[in-house]
Amino acid sequence: MFRAVIIFMLAVCIGGSSFAQNWTQYTDTNSPLPFPSVRCIAFESDGTAWIGTDFGLARFSNGAWTVFNSTNSPLASNDIRSLCIGTDNTKFIGTFSAGLYTYNDTAWTNLNTSNSSLPDDYVRSLSKGPSGSLWLGTTAGLVRIDSVGNWTIYTMWNSVLGSNNIACLHHDTVNNELWAGTVNGGALRVVNDTTLTSFTIQNSGISDNTVLGIDQDAAGNILFVSPANGLIVKLNPFGWFTYNLVSSNIPTSGLTCILADSMQDAWIGSLNKGLIRKSGSSFSYSDSTNSPLDDITVQCLARDSAGRIWIGTQTAGLYILDTQTTTGIAVLQETSASVRAYPNPSGRFIRLTDVRDAVQVEILLPEGRVVSFTNTSQGLIDLAGLPPGLLLIRPVDGSWKSVRVLHQPNHF
Repeated sequence: MFRAVIIFMLAVCIGGSSFAQNWTQYTDTNSPLPFPSVRCIAFESDGTAWIGTDFGLARFSNGAWTVFNSTNSPLASNDIRSLCIGTDNTKFIGTFSAGLYTYNDTAWTNLNTSNSSLPDDYVRSLSKGPSGSLWLGTTAGLVRIDSVGNWTIYTMWNSVLGSNNIACLHHDTVNNELWAGTVNGGALRVVNDTTLTSFTIQNSGISDNTVLGIDQDAAGNILFVSPANGLIVKLNPFGWFTYNLVSSNIPTSGLTCILADSMQDAWIGSLNKGLIRKSGSSFSYSDSTNSPLDDITVQCLARDSAGRIWIGTQTAGLYILDTQTTTGIAVLQETSASVRAYPNPSGRFIRLTDVRDAVQVEILLPEGRVVSFTNTSQGLIDLAGLPPGLLLIRPVDGSWKSVRVLHQPNHF
C-alpha cells in the first residue's frame, strides 16, 4: 500500500486572514489512483469510497485500493463520469461511452443504447430517489427507471425540459423533488417523480441557463452553480439571488460543483480558483497560490461520514480536507475591518458591530438604487418592508465601507 502525502499549512496569512489546514493528496504517482483527473466520488454506508477517473474506477476502503478497468472487469469504458450508491450498496456507474454499469460486489450488469431504452451512452449524472427510482442524466435526455424496472425518458420534444444535455442531478428527499441542471436549458424540478417545471432565464430568476451542480442547504434554499455567472440561489420560500463578481466577493463566476454545509454555508468547486468556501454571504478560497491544492480546477466534491471534504481535481488527483482542523481559508475582505453585520443572512433586524452612535445610512440594491434612508440606534437597523435579497448598507458620511447583507425576512 502506498502512503498518502499529508501536508500541514500553519500560520499562513493571506488578505488579513490566517488558516491552518490538514490536506491529504492522492495521485497516480503516490497511490494506485488510476488517473489524476477525478470526475466523481461516492460513499458506501460503511465509508468505502468509490472514485471515478478518466482512466478507471477505484475503490478505497480502510487504506486499501482496488482498481477496476477494462482489463480486469466488464467495464468497456475506463472514462467514469458519474457514481451513485443505493441503500443496498449497489454501485451505479455512469461512463462516457458505454452507458450504465451496476455492481453489487459480485456481479456486473450493463445498460447501453444497444440493449436497453437508454437514449445515449454518455451518462454524466446519476441519482437514486426516495421512491426507489434511479434517475440518469444523459446528453440525450433525462431517464427514470422506477423500482419495478419501468422506463420514462424526458426530452425537449416530449416535456418542458429546456435541454437534452443533463449535467447534474440532486434529490430533495424531504419534499420528494428531483432537481436537474442542464447545459443551455436551465434547471428542471420534478415533483413526486411526475410533475415537471422548467426554470430558465426567460421564465424565472435563474441567471444562467447552464447549471453544472445543485445542492440544498439546511434552510431549504436550492443552490445552483454555473460556469459563467457564479452561484445562483432559489431562496426558500421566495425569490432568487445570484452571487457573482458584481454582487459579492466571490473570487470567480466560473463554478463547477457544490456541496452544501451548515445553514447558509457551502463548499464550491471552480474552474480557476480551486476550492471556494461560502460562509453566509462572504466567500474565501484555496488554490495553488495559497494552499497545498496544486490544481485550480475542481471537478467534484463529496463529504464522508467524518465530515471531511473530498476534492476531485482536473490534473492533481484527489484531495481530502479535514475540516475539523481547518480554522479558515484565505479570505477576501469585502468590508472595512471594524464594521460588520449580524446575523447575516438577516431577518427583520440587523446589527452593525462597532457602530454606537446614531448614524444615518442608506440602503441600496446591488444595481445601486437607494431603497431606504434610516438612522441606526446603537448599530441596530430595522429592515422591515425592504425587498428580499442582497442589500448594501453604507453610511451617508462615508465613515466606513458598505456592508453586504442577505435579507431573508420570512425565514427568521
